[in-house]
Amino acid sequence: MRKILGITFDLWDTLIKELPGNSEKVARIRIDRMSDVLDRGGHAHSREDLEEAYDKLGMFLDFTWAKMRDMPVRDHVLFMLNCVECRLASRLASEDFAAIEKIYADSILESPPALLPKVRETLAAVREKGYRVGLISNTGKTPGSTLRVVMENLGVLQYFGVTTFSNEILVRKPAEGAFKVTLESMKLLPRAAVHIGDDPEKDVEAARNAGMHAIQTLTTGAKRADSADGYVTDLDQVLEAIERL
Repeated sequence: MRKILGITFDLWDTLIKELPGNSEKVARIRIDRMSDVLDRGGHAHSREDLEEAYDKLGMFLDFTWAKMRDMPVRDHVLFMLNCVECRLASRLASEDFAAIEKIYADSILESPPALLPKVRETLAAVREKGYRVGLISNTGKTPGSTLRVVMENLGVLQYFGVTTFSNEILVRKPAEGAFKVTLESMKLLPRAAVHIGDDPEKDVEAARNAGMHAIQTLTTGAKRADSADGYVTDLDQVLEAIERL
């Protein structure tokens, strides 16, 4: 009987990578378009006010994420708007709030990340071998619902039976819960699964602590993790690394 039945992948810097300048570009799109909605709704504020609120949101998220917690994207928007002006969110028309939430969530689609080399070929190969395939990803300001659209546009969403995003389950890697909920959805015991990711703490050590095997990808220059069960320098080495477990 095969030892490994399922594979989970990290997303950022394992399957996709943000292009230089994209984060700043997406921030500009968000702020410009949110400003337009506020102006039209009679709640005009300076760009400086919005930029300051966006920065405060970033600091608040960093504080929350450091505790391995996460929140729905709606809460991001509520926090930011109320940093612009106390109780601003409650004074907006419902359609204006919905428009701002959509702008915040979907702006990455205009400046999307790039697929790393050999991702499609590797995912197709592991599915062809009969492995169950899942994704475990921390999110930033872009929610999982939009990242699924990114993945679909890149031609890789079809390979995943389960996709777990931190803003939807409200916990972040390296918390064990992020792995546990994914394995439960995949109907897998930890010892029958291997996690593939680049981060020494959030992917390798966390997966091992959850009882899984862990293979580290070194394709984007990650620091080598001593506790990994294997390493790959190209993603198409994944199957061979799994077969050595």
